[in-house]
Amino acid sequence: MEKKSLERDIKDRRGLEDISNLFLSTSEKAKENLQPVEDQCTVEETVTICKKLAFQNDENVQQNILKTLTKHLEEGYHLKRVALQKNEDISKPRGRMRREEEIIIFIKDPPST
Repeated sequence: MEKKSLERDIKDRRGLEDISNLFLSTSEKAKENLQPVEDQCTVEETVTICKKLAFQNDENVQQNILKTLTKHLEEGYHLKRVALQKNEDISKPRGRMRREEEIIIFIKDPPST
């Protein structure tokens, strides 16, 4: 009980119970020296979004990938890198040969000057 009354006395001495709103103002000279934040700095915002598109491996998978690629290019996306892979199994009378070929198409950075 004594602890609560002590806290109340401290609040009463400081006048904290009577404060409902607190307003701060500056002098006119100080207001003249203040500039909007936009004038003092520039703001640059970078947002990175990464999406992965996966397709079911069925008989139409190549066409589905091609349609999706075309759709994204039409929406304004740009190609940076494309990887193509071709696998062949060649059977010969003397044995079997497996040939794997990969082609990577990408945009090179311009040469430094």
